[in-house]
Amino acid sequence: MPAKKTSTGKTRQSRRVSKSVQVMSMYIAIVIRHAMEDFHVQHLSDKQMKELNPIIRNAVCTAIYAFKNYGQSIPARQFVDFNFSLIPEYWESPRLTDDFLKLEKWFKQLQVEE
Repeated sequence: MPAKKTSTGKTRQSRRVSKSVQVMSMYIAIVIRHAMEDFHVQHLSDKQMKELNPIIRNAVCTAIYAFKNYGQSIPARQFVDFNFSLIPEYWESPRLTDDFLKLEKWFKQLQVEE
């Protein structure tokens, strides 16, 4: 069954996303957004970035929601399993961003100086 549309043309949510999932999604999305800043400046216009931002936020929200509901929902389990199966073998393992590592180093230096 296709998703129902509101009077503004937007698709209605059939699932209520908890506030904690929304907050975590916003947090992760802004971390992604900041990590992409140099790429944005070099390759994307502000208009393109404006279009990309909600795609990132909604994908993060969906990933968290499905992962949290893995044990209670067949569609969530299928979504998570399917996406895990699509992770390419050649992808490097995730690592902490340089910005975070610099911040961590800066705070450690502050502690030594005190």
